[in-house]
Amino acid sequence: MAKVAVRILSGEAAGNIKTPPLGTGTPIYDWRELQRWNISDARLPFNSIVRFRELTAWERYRWQLAAIFVVLLIQAAMITWLLVERRGRRTAELEARDRLMEVLHLNRTAEAGALSASFAHELSQPLGTIALNAEIAVRLLKGPSSELSKLDEVLADIQQANEHASEVMRHMRELLKRRRDSDLETFDLNEAISNALYVVVPEGRKRDISVSANGIQQQLPVRGNRIHLQQVIINLATNGMDAMADVAAGARKLDIQTALVGESSVEVSVSDSGTGIPSQTLDKIFDTFYTTKEHGTGLGLSIARTIIEACGGKIWAENRAVGGAVFRFTLPLIAKA
Repeated sequence: MAKVAVRILSGEAAGNIKTPPLGTGTPIYDWRELQRWNISDARLPFNSIVRFRELTAWERYRWQLAAIFVVLLIQAAMITWLLVERRGRRTAELEARDRLMEVLHLNRTAEAGALSASFAHELSQPLGTIALNAEIAVRLLKGPSSELSKLDEVLADIQQANEHASEVMRHMRELLKRRRDSDLETFDLNEAISNALYVVVPEGRKRDISVSANGIQQQLPVRGNRIHLQQVIINLATNGMDAMADVAAGARKLDIQTALVGESSVEVSVSDSGTGIPSQTLDKIFDTFYTTKEHGTGLGLSIARTIIEACGGKIWAENRAVGGAVFRFTLPLIAKA
């Protein structure tokens, strides 16, 4: 209309002015008003123009959000993979621990087999005493009544011998008993050493070896598996006995000692008067399957190290200046409540 008015004002006849027809224009809307009246974009005509529209977060940061999504997806995949890996590792650790418990049990069984002759000899004494006193009791019962006063003494000897035999059998059962890895307890280390000596001393007598134990008399509370720790002491003691095979009978001595290391740990040493350990093998004797014995398996000292380290301790070996070798291990003491 403005153009037509300008042409008329310029002197052109109105009848000569022909203007093309105007069609329907593209609808234009104000986004703010649409929001005010709650009108959805879906109700607008096709190809409508909406002005003053506020962009959504996706429209404004599309590439950034896409990148974040990809990163989160990768992170989720990595976490899932790590969880699967952790579960697999956990399963493998449990299987390895079960295998270790089986090896520990088999090692104890082998030790019990090696010590069976000593156990049999140790049992023969109380059993012989029981049989002899039983015969005496029968004769006293058949004899004059004046001899019956001695019967109490005979029965007391029988009871004492029976308790001795029962104690020997109890220690054998404990040595052969299968334990779980979860059987951890707080116990007196001196008691564990005393129980181990009950197994070691008969073997020492059989081999003409003097076995002694010295150290701290107070309670030494440690945490671990009692039978496994006894297994360590028995293993170290039998190794020391084997090392004295070529030593003269009167010079064979095995000594087990305990000593405090500071206020938080205790050290146990098992020393022998044998030929000592070759210096070039001191760093290898705790390796699995390493042995200097002709018929050794190479598992005893490796198992001992595994047990001690599982209790939070440390084990090592060294040669004595006076001859022979000494095995030492430390364990943390449990504070008394």
